[in-house]
Amino acid sequence: MKKNVPKIAIIGKPNVGKSTLINRICSSTEAIVHSEPMITRDRKYYASEWDGYEFYLMDTGGIDLKSEEKLSHQIFRQTTKAIEESDGIIFLVDLKFPISPMDEEIALILRKTNKKIILAGNKWDNQTGNYYTEDFLKLGFGYPIMVSAIHGLNIGDLLDEIVVIIKEYRERFRNRIETEPDDEGIPGICILGQPNVGKSTLFNNIINEDRVIVDEVEGTTRDSIDSVVNVSGKKYRFVDTAGLKKNKLKEEDLEYYSKLRTLRTIEKSDISLILTDSTRELTNQDLRIIELCIEKGTSVCILFNKMDLIDSEILEKLIYSFNDKLYFARFIPFLQISAKNKEGINEIFEMIDFLLEERNKRVTDNKLMQLFKGLEQEKAIYLKEKKFKIKFIKQIRVAPPGFLVFSNMDIKKKDHVKRFIESRIREEFGFTGSPIFFKFKF
Repeated sequence: MKKNVPKIAIIGKPNVGKSTLINRICSSTEAIVHSEPMITRDRKYYASEWDGYEFYLMDTGGIDLKSEEKLSHQIFRQTTKAIEESDGIIFLVDLKFPISPMDEEIALILRKTNKKIILAGNKWDNQTGNYYTEDFLKLGFGYPIMVSAIHGLNIGDLLDEIVVIIKEYRERFRNRIETEPDDEGIPGICILGQPNVGKSTLFNNIINEDRVIVDEVEGTTRDSIDSVVNVSGKKYRFVDTAGLKKNKLKEEDLEYYSKLRTLRTIEKSDISLILTDSTRELTNQDLRIIELCIEKGTSVCILFNKMDLIDSEILEKLIYSFNDKLYFARFIPFLQISAKNKEGINEIFEMIDFLLEERNKRVTDNKLMQLFKGLEQEKAIYLKEKKFKIKFIKQIRVAPPGFLVFSNMDIKKKDHVKRFIESRIREEFGFTGSPIFFKFKF
């Protein structure tokens, strides 16, 4: 996320269309939209632009002050932090219903801030409908801007009001804007795993902030949440993700979209920290998550969480199972941690630095040719009684590493030959944690 770009929080009670408005303004489907209330639980940032002005929209959970559910109170705390962090606020209400006590309570909270408030009335889907527009004048924020997030009506008028806030922001912080650098080019680290293995607890402990709601209810994190942290002068972008469940024949649409966002996060990340539960062996779903990361080209480290709950005998069996089941990816390292007790956090950063170095490693053509010239003499490979030879090999990319191989025959479908080439490269040059990709020509 760029520095010096203002943040606009969208605040309102549940199901007034906050995530729909986000998607409309950002011309995307990043924010999860669903009829079930409290789908948006954590605060999340979406980059947008209007008339040459950049800003971030902060999606928040719907405020329900009357609910006795523990999750509602946690959502309220996240929304309060979003209000404090924002440079301006869109107070979104539903024009199809009269003003409610909940709207009035939210207005009371917002009036206590010194932030610029834009009152927007959503679900103004056609000009001839019956709406309670004037009812909301009593909130004290003026006449609401009538919009339809789902149909895109009057969105430009709302964006023009956001630009007014941005101009005021720029004037107030002109000197800071000119001197502070952006957070571009920062390595991305995503935290993955099945539901309820401790991803959000680890994420919160890494960034030292209750940014993500941690609850015993499975599947609490619906979206991918990111934060930039600075450790010893180095910056890292950490992303907490929704738990990847085992595939079902008929998947709930909400679970599908959560998974889709997690897959997008993997594609954009440099490193995937895959959290597993040490009290049980690696499952097929854990292995599938690892395979997904390898396919997407991210470096991988397995984190055995909840180490405070097991003894040395169980640990020994766990490591044996790990090595046995990860026969296809022996290059992946692991760490032992306890997210709850904050044990192993320093080791995670050391591992991240090491994996970044490994995935960005470059090997010269000369070293590669010398390696395989020597190996041809030690171990010859024959295909249909013809000796396989590498004419030339060259590294053509990093992060993740990729190699171009010219040989004397077509080996695109010869997996054992490709495994031979990869294993020799790893034995000599490492590339720990990182998948290696090949392009073959003959």
